[in-house]
Formats: sequence, structure tokens, C-alpha cells
Amino acid sequence: MPEKSAVVTVRLSRRDLERVEAVRALENVDRSTLLKEFVENGLRLRVINLYQKRRLTAGRASEILGVSLREFLEMLERGGVPVEWDLESVKEYLRTRYGESSIAQSGI
Repeated sequence: MPEKSAVVTVRLSRRDLERVEAVRALENVDRSTLLKEFVENGLRLRVINLYQKRRLTAGRASEILGVSLREFLEMLERGGVPVEWDLESVKEYLRTRYGESSIAQSGI
């Protein structure tokens, strides 16, 4: 079942709207699709930046982006971003994702 959409109103300067329209015309897509892509790409960049600043763990970043941990780590690799793993981050991810028993089963 497709996810329900919410309507959000955004005010853009005339210049920003002209830039959006220029890209929209070049790609021959509707404005809504283009803006959704901008949001998705911007969100991804912002989350990766927060991860680099150590304000998010890899597990939490993957949750925010709605991707698996593996997909997030692959994003980091493609972007040349070093992965920061410590034991507590691994435990937190396992606990959040799979429950307390996953830590005991993993032997960590």
C-alpha cells in the first residue's frame, strides 16, 4: 500500500522558484516530483553531515533515512566518508533493531 502524502506549503523567493523551474524544464518532470527529490537528496546529505559530526550513530542515521544499516554504510563508502564504529554503537543498533536478546546471541 502506498504511503499517504501530506501537503506542505513552502514559500520560495522568486529567484529560487525560477531556478527550480529551470531544472524542472531541463528534466521534463513535474514540480512536485522535483521538489520531493530535492528534499530526499538534501535530507540524505544533512544526515550524513550529522553522522560525520558524530551527532548521529550509523544505526540512527539509517533509521531516519528509512534504509538498512548496510545501505547507509554503502552511502558513506560511495561518498568517501569514514565509518566510525565503536562497541556501544553496535550494541545500540542491535538492541534498537532486534531487541535485547540480539546482543546476547551476537556474543558482544
